[in-house]
Amino acid sequence: MTLTPRPPLPVPRARPPRERGRLTTAFLLLALCLGCGERAPSPAQRGRVGEGAPAPQRIVALAPNITETLFALGLGDRVVGVGAYSTWPPEAAKKPRLGGLFDANLERIVSLKPDLAVLLPSEKDLADHLRPLGVETIIIPNETLADVERSFTLIAQRCGVPEAGERLAAEWRAGLAPKPIRNKLRVLVSAGRPEGRLADLLVAGPDTFYQELLDRLGAVNVFADAPVRYPKVSLEEVVARAPDVILELRSEDVSPEVRRQLVTDWNQLGNVPAVRGKRVHVLAGDHTVIPGPRLPRLYAEMRAALEGEQREP
Repeated sequence: MTLTPRPPLPVPRARPPRERGRLTTAFLLLALCLGCGERAPSPAQRGRVGEGAPAPQRIVALAPNITETLFALGLGDRVVGVGAYSTWPPEAAKKPRLGGLFDANLERIVSLKPDLAVLLPSEKDLADHLRPLGVETIIIPNETLADVERSFTLIAQRCGVPEAGERLAAEWRAGLAPKPIRNKLRVLVSAGRPEGRLADLLVAGPDTFYQELLDRLGAVNVFADAPVRYPKVSLEEVVARAPDVILELRSEDVSPEVRRQLVTDWNQLGNVPAVRGKRVHVLAGDHTVIPGPRLPRLYAEMRAALEGEQREP
């Protein structure tokens, strides 16, 4: 059985909140936070980073990970608008909403009179609309762990707080230091599926930050050879790959009942070592799908699950 090719990050259309809840919300957030396969911008495309431009005082950012980074750098008071999915830290949720990756409200953005928009490569079209209107933009790659760390210093430098960027980057490096687990486990990372069924299962493949985290833990991603970063796979393929551990990612907090149901869903694959050995773990919360300052928290939770320290209720 071969993998079913899928685009690395599908382009979802905006839907009402209840309907979005029935979709793979975790994957939607990944789409919003990553560059969707865009090429990294040149220094000129990034804007006037490091060129001595005045420090911006009115900043907008649509991607949740960029918003988190701005707040982690102590720049929250300068943020005047955020994307529809920016909910962390809680202070960010109180900022004016500017739409999402595919439905940005250009008129509202301009009405806030920002002097800087911090964007991802996937938001290049928005940058092209903002620049003629007098809004400076910088485009920040955010595909890999190295990109995420670099984003701290790039944003901090442009905003006139380079020390904060270096401090955040140092904390990040310490939190993500390689910590190999005792056994070289084979791991499946479920990046999105409907609750109650295993059909339409999306998994983390190669060139993802999940792959990098597993590498740092000395674990093996069973879909590291997939043809795309986030393939949709069949149940037969899961059985054939025989993961020792399954990490089920959910972008929202879940109740103990829902957590149990998510684990129970896998029982139909009783011959898979992870299911047979009761090593299906649910990692819940938007920090599990947003490649930003809170990734060390996910890294610690992944390690605890692989070491058997986390037990499902």
